[in-house]
Amino acid sequence: MKRLNTSYLLSVLVGALLTGFAWRVRGTGGWGAAWGLLNAGMLLTLYLLAVRGKPDGASLSLVAFTAASFMLTAPAWGTLLTQITGQMKVEYAAGEQIISVSPVSGVILMLCMGFGLAAVFSVMLGRCFSGKAWRLRDYAAVLVVFLIIAYGAKASLAHPLVRFVQPQTAEAFRQGLAEAGIEQTPFAAYLSHYNAEGWAKKIAGGRHYYACVSAFSSALGSIAAILAARFIVKDRYAARIGLTVCSAFAVAITVSDLFFWFDNGGYHGLQSFTLPEGWAAWSLWEYFTGFLAGGAITAVVLKTAPDAPSGEHLLRKLPAKAQSVFLCLLIWVGLIGCNVVRPLQRRLDENTAIMIVGIAVGVIAVVSAMLLLRKKCGWALEQVFMPLLAPSLCGAFVLYDTFVCFFVSTDEPAVRSAGQLHNVLLLISCAAVTAYCAVLFRHNHISTNKKGSIS
Repeated sequence: MKRLNTSYLLSVLVGALLTGFAWRVRGTGGWGAAWGLLNAGMLLTLYLLAVRGKPDGASLSLVAFTAASFMLTAPAWGTLLTQITGQMKVEYAAGEQIISVSPVSGVILMLCMGFGLAAVFSVMLGRCFSGKAWRLRDYAAVLVVFLIIAYGAKASLAHPLVRFVQPQTAEAFRQGLAEAGIEQTPFAAYLSHYNAEGWAKKIAGGRHYYACVSAFSSALGSIAAILAARFIVKDRYAARIGLTVCSAFAVAITVSDLFFWFDNGGYHGLQSFTLPEGWAAWSLWEYFTGFLAGGAITAVVLKTAPDAPSGEHLLRKLPAKAQSVFLCLLIWVGLIGCNVVRPLQRRLDENTAIMIVGIAVGVIAVVSAMLLLRKKCGWALEQVFMPLLAPSLCGAFVLYDTFVCFFVSTDEPAVRSAGQLHNVLLLISCAAVTAYCAVLFRHNHISTNKKGSIS
């Protein structure tokens, strides 16, 4: 039992390091926003499948759908991070104005933003381990309920919540509208430019008002998705993990926001707090958001996941040839291709010629891998046991992300600032995760051979 507990704790620690790594990588050029969530969702799901080591676990196609679902809830958070200091900065035409707000309201907004960060992904991750076979209408139910509630709240309930929790936000936006010659209330202006954050950035106070509306709406959408999984799909475990993942991100993103508290001098900026040299508040906030959330999620999934087959039947209804083509495109283009090629395109886009070469190299590498592996592994890698495929892909992408992050850039490469704390943490995480993925591969390989010899 002691050995089992040690193995469990090590798996949780590496899960935390992996998610901290993925969340920090997401904040660097090349990933970002929704595409960074695709990468993070893929890595975390693969890692959990690798640790579980079940031959009849979720397929790579389900991993792709789960990772892609994370892209639905890329949040807007730029103006929310310093609210816990009790100050809000608004850029009016006459100059910057600092407005006092309640730090409690800042904490509430961060919690809501974090809770709504992984709405559909959280439920999909639970579905990967629940063992319950979902029908197409089950997936559709969770997605549709989330979209209706989240986008409906943006046109209704989120606005009174903003006025109640942080009334200064609505007032600042109202003044910004008046300054721009727009004779509308914040609510009316939002409806006239529904979800148009690009427009809101041009109005003083607009960007923050839209971010607050988004935070409340996404949180309500997450609650709706979890309830849909529980009462419409009737998958108790998916709903449980949905609540776990959303709560983990809510707490992690809020606790990690303390880096901004210290970096901005504490309450109203009046304390003599500061961060040491080489400690970047934004980068450390990103890393520890992933670290804390990933550790909590890994701990719960590994302790509670039922010992049941994945029960996946959805794609089996397709004709054999159509299924083969679809899976090949889903895996090699949607999952692997996007996570290989897009970072190259984004990090090299300042020089068109170099960018084209980078994209070509990435595409050639993906196509070559597909062709080389097709006989032994299948066109969509379907002939490889997930306990062996999951640690292989996870470790390979961590190494790839690290290489691109530190060495691929038309600007000064990040390797020159490797001494920054967040970069040190990235390198430590890379080493730990890849080494542990190798251990998991070996362990799962031995276990698979033993089961094969017994049968």
